[in-house]
Order: sequence, then structure tokens, then C-alpha cells
Amino acid sequence: MNVNNIVRKVYPKLTPYKCGLADLPVEEIKAVLGKDQVYKLSFNESPLGPSPKVIQAMTESLTTLNLYPSSAGESIMQKIAEIEGVCSEQVILSNGADEMIILIGQTFLEPEDEVIIPKLSFIQYLAVTNLMGAKPVFSEMNDDLSVNLDDLLRKITSKTKAIFLCNPNNPTGKILSKTDLQDFLNQVPDRILVVIDEAYYEYAVSSEFETGVRYLNEHKFLLVVRTFSKAHSLAGARLGYGIGTLEVIDAINHVRPPFNVNAVVQAGALASLEDIEHRQKAMALNHQGKKMMYDAFESLGLPYLKSNANFVCFDTKVDSNVIFEKLVEHGVIVRTLKGYGLDTYIRVSVGKYEEVLAFVNSLKEIVTQE
Repeated sequence: MNVNNIVRKVYPKLTPYKCGLADLPVEEIKAVLGKDQVYKLSFNESPLGPSPKVIQAMTESLTTLNLYPSSAGESIMQKIAEIEGVCSEQVILSNGADEMIILIGQTFLEPEDEVIIPKLSFIQYLAVTNLMGAKPVFSEMNDDLSVNLDDLLRKITSKTKAIFLCNPNNPTGKILSKTDLQDFLNQVPDRILVVIDEAYYEYAVSSEFETGVRYLNEHKFLLVVRTFSKAHSLAGARLGYGIGTLEVIDAINHVRPPFNVNAVVQAGALASLEDIEHRQKAMALNHQGKKMMYDAFESLGLPYLKSNANFVCFDTKVDSNVIFEKLVEHGVIVRTLKGYGLDTYIRVSVGKYEEVLAFVNSLKEIVTQE
């Protein structure tokens, strides 16, 4: 007898998270490459770092680590509710947005349920579908790599339990326009849970973007998922949250474990929500970095997707692994999109000025030598 005899039936479809070079922390990348300087632009992390106010609040919280924190994070829930114009009972916290996605699966998905996922989107939607033994159904993308909502609607069957959307979308940075999103929600049957992942919503610059929170009264089972990992610069502290209809939030709370968000990040999150100026600096830095990339891609004749996130996706016109490896030689770490079937595409995160400059200069040198 071995472990295969006692694990769940979904086990063969599950794979542990394996770190490639692009997934390692900076210090480990340095050790692997034997370099003193590397530029990690593969994880869509905020280059600005947490604000001094956040660091102070988190540091002060350390003196009471002997005590359990608020089991649900009520003060953060109330602050988010105040900002978003909802009641606090419509907010739920999680240990990163990844845990929120898992909680959604544990709450709503049964074996044989169908879950519709755009072909190019965050991989965790597929992971949780497989975890719960449900069936993933992939909708097509438009030619410009935006989500094809018409095809998604065509994929709905009597077995459809949930739909995952990422807006702005990872890995493309494209958005669903407010008109398209509203029309889509009006056509989705009320019995289906719609999850809108807005991990990058703070970076959306298009006037056509509208948060899903504005449509909570238009679809019975709607949940918006967000994170403090990006614009709030707290990826290492792990805090996500959901804003949804009362019924959806109550259902997830039946599954959510108590004390799932630690005291230190609760303190930091409250301080971060108050520090609007710091987030504005992060947005300005992101705008500067994207412009540098756009200018470089245009000068090199490389197609790219204008982004509403903190990364840019571009077409290398060759095998992306070739460009990836050459960038590694320069100490620049990006991410290929081969796993999505985009064999010539690379996604690069927006970093500090010197990090983006290193990427741009390295890419120019590589492309001009091809």
C-alpha cells in the first residue's frame, strides 16, 4: 500500500508548486546565477515597498504577538466597507487572495460542477477547480488577447456553477469595459457564482474600467476578490479580501477558519488603507516604468499590449526562451508565457527606474544582436 491508496481521487490532477528561476526570491536567484546584482521582474511585486507608516504599525504590533488577533479582522472589514460603500458584512478577509480562491472552491464547488475560465488567466482558478474535483471549461480569447465574453456565455450549461474573471487580466493586463461587464452580468443566470479577481484594479488607467463592486446589486451571486500584495506592497505579509453579496460572504464564512489573518498584517493593512499618498507614489512609479517599456518596444518594433496592471506583455517574435535566457545572462529575470500557449510572449513586471532601465537596455542589446 502507498499514499495513492489513501489520497483523494483528485490527487492525480494536482501538482505541487515548483519554483523555477523566475519564482525564486532575489537572494536565491543571485546564488543560483553567481551574480551580485539581479533585477527580478517576474512576480508583479510592488517595487516601492510598504510605506513607513505600515512598517511602524507592523513593528508596534510585535509586542502583542502572544495574543490572538481579531478572528475575522473586523476593523479592516469596516474600513474597506467604508471606502467601497458597502456594509462590513459584505467583506471577508483571507491569507492572501490565493486563500480566498481556495475558500471559494471549498464553499461552492462539488465534483462534476463546471467552472468556466478564460484560456489566458490566473492559473489558480484551474488549480482550485481541480482541487475540488470540478470540471474546468475554457473559454476562448479574442484575437487581441482580451476575454471573449460572448464565447464565455456560450459555454454556460446546466452544470455551470461558477465563472472566474480577472479584471485587469493576468497575464495580459487587459480590462473588461464597464459596458461589456454590465451586459455580461445581465446575461449570466442568477444561479451561477461570478468571481471577479481585481488584484490589479488600483493600476487600471482606462476610463472604461469599472470595479465589479458597482454591480453587486445586479447579480445575485457576485464576489470581487482583491489583494494587498500589489499596490499596497504587502505580498510577503499575505492578505486578500473579498467584497460580495451578503449571501455569498455568509456562505464563505461557514468555511473560513478563524484567525486566518495574522495580527501583524492586520495592523499593517489598516495603516496602508489610510496612506493614500504612498499608493499614489506607487501608481506614478508604475506609469513611468510602463512608458519606458512602451518606448523601448516601439523603437525595437516589438508588439506589446497596453497594460492596466503593473506588468507589460510583449511579443518577442522568436522563441521566448531564447530571449529569457539572454536576459538572465544580463541578470534580468522575466516570465515567459509558454505555459499559456503564447510561445513568443514574455510578461515583464514594472520595477524601479533602474530595474526597468536594466531590462530595456538589455533587451535592446539582445534584439539588435539577433
